[in-house]
Amino acid sequence: MLFWKKNKEKKEEKSASPNKTFLQFLTEARTEMEGLMTQDPEWFYQLPYKGAMSKEEAKDLEIEKRAIWRRIIHDAKRTKLAGLRWETRTDNLVCPECQKMEGRIFALEEYDTLNQKIMHIGCRCNLVTVRE
Repeated sequence: MLFWKKNKEKKEEKSASPNKTFLQFLTEARTEMEGLMTQDPEWFYQLPYKGAMSKEEAKDLEIEKRAIWRRIIHDAKRTKLAGLRWETRTDNLVCPECQKMEGRIFALEEYDTLNQKIMHIGCRCNLVTVRE
């Protein structure tokens, strides 16, 4: 009976933060990015990597970047990773908002706040794991 109870508790614990497929992250990212792109019809012309790709390729890249960003936060929270550090490219193309975030460490209890942050189109920042 004790064994069954242990397995039941593990299943309940897992359901608190369900695993999501990358396709689910892509679908959510597409909705988010298309909303931002609708708000700013000139989004393509303001990208930091001008001329490197077509508008459709740039849209796909922005969606994939957003999905990866959200997946990193999701997995960090699910595995109770100690922290995530915001890193920019530290060049003259980094926007003022992202410059302010450079080096900031988000602790486990801040992941929901971080996940609510709307990254701008063309953001080249990364989230890097902090283990301790």
